[in-house]
Amino acid sequence: MKKQSYISLILFLFFFVLISTTSLLFAQNTKTLNGISVKEISSSKWNTPDGIPYLAGPGVNLGAISFEVLDETRIAYLSNASNEIIIANSADGVALKKFSVSSAPRDFIYDKGIFYVLFGQQVSVYDKNGRIINNIPIPNIYLGVERITRFGNETYLLLPSGNCAKIESAGHAVAPQEFAGWITSTGNFISTKISGGNSYSVQINTADGKNSTKEFTSDKKIAGAYVAGSAKNRIVLDVQTFVSESPIVVERNIVTIELNQGEIGSIISTTKIPDCYYVLSNKDICILPDGDIINMITAPQGIFIFSLAEIKSGSIQDYPAAIREMKYHFNDHLIKAEEK
Repeated sequence: MKKQSYISLILFLFFFVLISTTSLLFAQNTKTLNGISVKEISSSKWNTPDGIPYLAGPGVNLGAISFEVLDETRIAYLSNASNEIIIANSADGVALKKFSVSSAPRDFIYDKGIFYVLFGQQVSVYDKNGRIINNIPIPNIYLGVERITRFGNETYLLLPSGNCAKIESAGHAVAPQEFAGWITSTGNFISTKISGGNSYSVQINTADGKNSTKEFTSDKKIAGAYVAGSAKNRIVLDVQTFVSESPIVVERNIVTIELNQGEIGSIISTTKIPDCYYVLSNKDICILPDGDIINMITAPQGIFIFSLAEIKSGSIQDYPAAIREMKYHFNDHLIKAEEK
């Protein structure tokens, strides 16, 4: 009995040391991820007197093509179904105000109480009452661009190439000046590039002249990596990976990356976006100054706005199960010409 007890003690100590050493090594080589907690902050219904217009036609589903968080109590939607900007109360989703814009809007940005709306050939500037106060022509080489942003009293087109072009400054159209990367609300220029089957690189040129590049890998093949925005100490990407290549099926993830005084750090969190797209939206992710990520989901029931915030303790909430499990894509429900 004594010999068996001695052997048992030796085995216990051996496995204790082994487990402790393995845990220590793992801890030394792994960065603790912050949790991302998802919270619904607003919702609006389709086609109600105080909701958001929706229109289905042959080959198109039109609704909220873009959105902006105006302040803590108001969210604005750009509708290509009704050619309007609709300002809704965040608390109950009820439309408080709306005004007409020109036909076929593509994107918009809200800056210092003014709405800058992107169209195929120009950017129209509207005051808070919906009155046009300026028109900025888009150079021919950039016709068809679908994204716009503002920084430092200047207007930029966000190009499909991953670059951006300044077309206006202090209310005056300027000769287009193109920059590498998309400019964000912090003045940083950020670009991404697929560098391998399962890897992508991120480069930043900061407003104060610093430059940093870093490569990241995924357990799935990369379909695309796109800049969503940045905050003081975070870069936010929309990273798309293949679920299947034939037929093509991808999933989107909001990836936040640490940014420390202009140096790109580690991935902090990865959050899967629900595969639910009732209408085609050119902008469905916004980054607030405090770093919170705002995501617009369009579903058959209406529009849902979610806040994604980093938390270091407490319970972590995900998107509602009904949204996560919906699996809706407008391409699968388009009206064919003969069905009208």
